[in-house]
Amino acid sequence: MIKGTGGTSIPSGLVAKLLTGLLLSGLLGGPASAIAKLVTIDPIPSAIPENLMYGEILREIRIEGNKYTREWIILKAVKSQIGHPYTPENAKKDVLWILRLGAFTSVKLATVPVDDGIALVVTVTEATPYIPSLSIRITQENGVEIGPAISSSNLLGTAARMSAYARWGGATNYGLRYADPPLPGRSWIYGYRFEFFHRDRVNELMEFDETTDEVFLEFLQSTTEETRLGLRFRYTALKSDRDGMTLGVDNYDHVPSFGVFVQNDSRNSIYPTDGWYMDLEAAKWGTFGGDADYWRLDLDVRHYTPLPGLGERHSMTLSSYASLTSGELGETIPPWAEFYVGGTNSVRGWSLGSRRGQHQWLNTIEYWFRLMDQKRWKFWFIKWRMGLQIGVFGDLGTAWSDPSDLEANMIGGVGVGLRLTLPVITMFRMDLAYGENSMGVRFFIGGAEKAIAQKNRVR
Repeated sequence: MIKGTGGTSIPSGLVAKLLTGLLLSGLLGGPASAIAKLVTIDPIPSAIPENLMYGEILREIRIEGNKYTREWIILKAVKSQIGHPYTPENAKKDVLWILRLGAFTSVKLATVPVDDGIALVVTVTEATPYIPSLSIRITQENGVEIGPAISSSNLLGTAARMSAYARWGGATNYGLRYADPPLPGRSWIYGYRFEFFHRDRVNELMEFDETTDEVFLEFLQSTTEETRLGLRFRYTALKSDRDGMTLGVDNYDHVPSFGVFVQNDSRNSIYPTDGWYMDLEAAKWGTFGGDADYWRLDLDVRHYTPLPGLGERHSMTLSSYASLTSGELGETIPPWAEFYVGGTNSVRGWSLGSRRGQHQWLNTIEYWFRLMDQKRWKFWFIKWRMGLQIGVFGDLGTAWSDPSDLEANMIGGVGVGLRLTLPVITMFRMDLAYGENSMGVRFFIGGAEKAIAQKNRVR
């Protein structure tokens, strides 16, 4: 049952059925009722039962339920070690790290007695490893893009993620993404993330036709259970159809960059309600030549906190993201690299590009109420996880070039919305927000958690 703050209760199964009906009717119209019969929705069992034999020496780890996933991948993500006492702290880490692999809809632990101790039995339920699907991206600047995609959350049974897509609509995009599974510990074998994409679009903010090819490569290694160090390489080739938008000749910019970063992640879940996330990167744009020559410092800090006084379904998140650059716009910093603040993925309630400058600072406070916990959804052969949250938020942000404009350009907005919590993109947002006096209350729609989406150049 889902308990409301007023003391009334709503069956969680009813919420799931209503949500299914809304989604399918919106997407498919008349056939929705027939297709809804093919959708099954099951609760996810408790991952950590109360009868685990804590304090006993762990002698064996057994993995069950893995039809596709290689056993050694799951064992790499297990915190508990053979020969050591089994503890509640390790049990929580076992579940968290295995779920972070992204290949499973649920994980359940059990312990059984063996000679001189216990065996830990880890039972996983796998998500569909390969899914042909539609790729959809929504940005306020270019609207909706849609097209075919093939994706895997468990490439070759290694829990690596890969997707290839092509989208058309407000912009034309095609690309390829690959990410190693987020395993704890150090190894040169994993720790890589690669992306390539090609984009043809109208740059609405600067009013030119843009053609972009980008390559991104990241390598990271764990230093502790919560801390990682890494390197990031980017290469951007951007062509404009008119003068003044690039630094390079023939309206063409080639901009490589190289950065180092440190990351700390103590979040308690894929959809966190407690813990910290921090990513600090220093990058040199134009490291290996090219048409730009500047430094950029990015700091992303998020804090998630439960609200036990209101109940276990209530939580709050605070996030702050800043990008600071050295150099001068139009001289060492390409004009297209200027930051524009306002809109779905920066300050909701304001028009896209309400503020602009070579630096940016974005802040959000958001209250979350879990209307429906994560459940296992199955349609035909496709299995995934999904939940539903209500959010109440406030955004505050600014963009500036001259230090005197930092405070003068500050804008803010408030609002309320729904969040579908999903695999891979983590969240799909629908918001009503107010900020800009002349615009009134406006509707905003976006993909991914706002703290993630606001880091994109096109947002």
